[in-house]
Amino acid sequence: MVNTILKEADLFCPNSVRINFTIYLIFFPT
Repeated sequence: MVNTILKEADLFCPNSVRINFTIYLIFFPT
């Protein structure tokens, strides 16, 4: 699921990947 979000974000804007991944880590810490 995360990979799908990152891929979609990458298609829209490469920079969004880092932002979305950071947000994911903040809201869904392992």
